[in-house]
Amino acid sequence: MKDQSWRWVLGLVYIITVASIWIAASFVVQSVVDAGVSPFLVTYLCNSLFVVYIPLIEIVRFLQDKYGTLLFWRNKKESEENILLDDDAETSKLVVADGCEQIIDQNVDMGLDAKGRWTRSRVAKVSLLICPFWFLAQLTFNLSLKYTTVTSNTILSSSSSLFTFLVSLVFLGEVFTWVKLFSVLLCMGGTIIVSLGDSKSGSSKVASNPVLGDILSLVSAAMYAVYITLIRKKLPDDDGKSGHASMAQFLGYLGLFNMLIFLPIPLVLNFANLEPFNTLTWKQLGLIVGKGMFDNVLSDLLWAKAILLTSTTVATAGLTIQVPLAAIVDSLTGNAPPIMDYIGAAAVMVGFAGINIPSDSCSVPEEASIELENGKIQSTEQDPR
Repeated sequence: MKDQSWRWVLGLVYIITVASIWIAASFVVQSVVDAGVSPFLVTYLCNSLFVVYIPLIEIVRFLQDKYGTLLFWRNKKESEENILLDDDAETSKLVVADGCEQIIDQNVDMGLDAKGRWTRSRVAKVSLLICPFWFLAQLTFNLSLKYTTVTSNTILSSSSSLFTFLVSLVFLGEVFTWVKLFSVLLCMGGTIIVSLGDSKSGSSKVASNPVLGDILSLVSAAMYAVYITLIRKKLPDDDGKSGHASMAQFLGYLGLFNMLIFLPIPLVLNFANLEPFNTLTWKQLGLIVGKGMFDNVLSDLLWAKAILLTSTTVATAGLTIQVPLAAIVDSLTGNAPPIMDYIGAAAVMVGFAGINIPSDSCSVPEEASIELENGKIQSTEQDPR
């Protein structure tokens, strides 16, 4: 129980860190897109930066395969000492050789290597499956920032908790509680309030078409729900039962497939002179790369870890803490949100708190139920009334 609690707390820390990074990145994307950079190009470049994980993971795997640990200098010294102390080591290896070969064969059949890690091809297949949903989620999110404010975009993107909750109930068997349902409905109610407020406020300097921006934010939320549910479905918990699947390796292949599959589109746009690359300044390129390294590469790894440490619904709803952060920054930059946004944000925050309540705290433990039932039986025997 203590280990599970620490995993849950660590997951929440990851969520808070990710929320802070995402808010900063949203303002960076909005400034770059408002300067004329294509949202598609921003999405393509940032997602492709995931490939930096591939060489890092390969170095880690090489050190683990050769030395058994990343601390290879210590492991080498210990190995030399063991050889000097144990002259019968080779004999022992021969005795267990047949058994080890059988285990290795079983791992290969399960898509695992000799160390119980997922093979590269197995991880790559999962990345290929999830890649389109992730790209669409990022593209619609970045495109919405062209038409609406960061605060509205953030609040509406938080509605992915509703989509995630429903999808998780159907495909992941997540425990249903009335508290969670009511909390998710609160989150959804908050998004409706924000949408109504935006439709009445009309266009502004930073929100040229708020209704279209709100619709794109909701589409992005739905794609996020599919993306993280697939992660939970296709990648196992790091419990040692289903082998170890590297989240960084998964994201690395995600970036590789993103780069290869969607490469023809920016090339066509460039050669057709619709969105030429030469209009991109070095400052804008630096902002995009910086956003990609922190927002995509770092924060998405932390967020994927948070999904595995908590649950899909909690990880998604937890990101609603971006709402007050976005409202504060928008206010400081002279784009204070309307009162409807604050009301909607309050509903979303309360919904997040409810979703974050563990499912088992809303039900009576099995042992307590048995004791209570036994107590009722004894009471009935003593009092025939």
